[in-house]
Amino acid sequence: MKKVLSTVAALGLVAGLATTASAVEFKMSGMYLVEGAYLSDGSGNGVNPTEEVGEDNLSDNYYLHTFEMKPTMKVNDKISMTSVIRLADDTFWGNQVDGDLAADRNIGGANSDVEVWQLYMDYASPIGKMKLGRTSAGAYGTGFRDFDSRANRVMLYPSFLADGPWSTLFYVEKVTENSVTANSQTANDSDKYVGRVYYKNENLDSGLHYGYYNDNDTAAHPTYTTSKQELTAYGKYKMDNYFVNAELTHFFGEKDFVAAGTADRDYDSWAGMLQVGAKVDALTPSLMYFYGQGQDATSTDIENALGETGTGDLFEPLYILTGRHTGLLNNDLFNGMTGGMSTNGVHAIVAAADYAVSNQLSLHGAIGWAKADEVAAGADDSYGWEYNVGAAYKLLDNLTYEAHFGYLDAGEYFESAINANDEQSIYILTHSLTMTF
Repeated sequence: MKKVLSTVAALGLVAGLATTASAVEFKMSGMYLVEGAYLSDGSGNGVNPTEEVGEDNLSDNYYLHTFEMKPTMKVNDKISMTSVIRLADDTFWGNQVDGDLAADRNIGGANSDVEVWQLYMDYASPIGKMKLGRTSAGAYGTGFRDFDSRANRVMLYPSFLADGPWSTLFYVEKVTENSVTANSQTANDSDKYVGRVYYKNENLDSGLHYGYYNDNDTAAHPTYTTSKQELTAYGKYKMDNYFVNAELTHFFGEKDFVAAGTADRDYDSWAGMLQVGAKVDALTPSLMYFYGQGQDATSTDIENALGETGTGDLFEPLYILTGRHTGLLNNDLFNGMTGGMSTNGVHAIVAAADYAVSNQLSLHGAIGWAKADEVAAGADDSYGWEYNVGAAYKLLDNLTYEAHFGYLDAGEYFESAINANDEQSIYILTHSLTMTF
């Protein structure tokens, strides 16, 4: 009966839109990605760079896919509605748990493929552009520490504060609403308050972000509350054939413990990225350094800038150390070692080059070195050296095939114990087909 009612409702909606086609403009865009991966030493939750004496790590290989649609409905010159709908979201093929063919993947199931990822309204108000609803929440600045995330926000781009290259953004984000939770109330909510200033001209794209995160969700963590603040500045500069991208973040604030006699802890950490490069005909070489402060075991402050989530699932300068298939410094698909490495922090240098062979074919190569920022006494901090090659071939204007190979000469950080000398080298192969419309 529910399926019948849903079908009738859907047909009614289509009929309603059809009868008001003269008043409503409808557009659709999206993408379909199918990807395969082979990990030489899999852990079931990413890669495993540690092979203890007498062990032989098993490999792992799999396929997954994502299908995303972005319908936009323009109601009039002032109002439009946008949604991002995912019919599959990095869904693994097969009938295993969370697999593409698992029974609970059906509509209404516990792990249904159908998900309204974003849903928001744009309104050109008298005081500026407003965006209200479930919006994208991850991308800002250069891509460093950016995640494929969403959030419920009321956003305002004030028109009265826009002057030439300058613009501003203010928003309130509801993280946790406890007024609908038993034995909780609004005083126990978690909210973010953010203000941003942008300056953009022909050569420079820059911004300054201030965020205040007031987390009073004692239903989730009854022993403490937090007031964490973030200050981030970024700049992307282009001059002739040269470019510079930079981002710097400072976290500060306080974690307040409820119990009397328990000392509060301060947030105090830094993270940043700097990239310089040039475009010389078809060749684009670049050099990058990125840093995430680690936790000093002797400090009472909270100093791990990356939390437990890594450098961001949208930030992939290296296929293994920051790749989405490995669970090291990227927690997109797996998080086997992300928490520990994020706590220890990172210093990394990446030399890369992209070469456009033709309008259809492009090549990529990179060499990277990385180490932890903080480790336990006596432990080694070397993450190792990584080598990458990749290629992308445009089969059609909207269809691209990519193949990537990454090799990590793992450092002694991955030893099972201090001086165990059992870390090993690992490699990964991925290929994908992406269709856009």
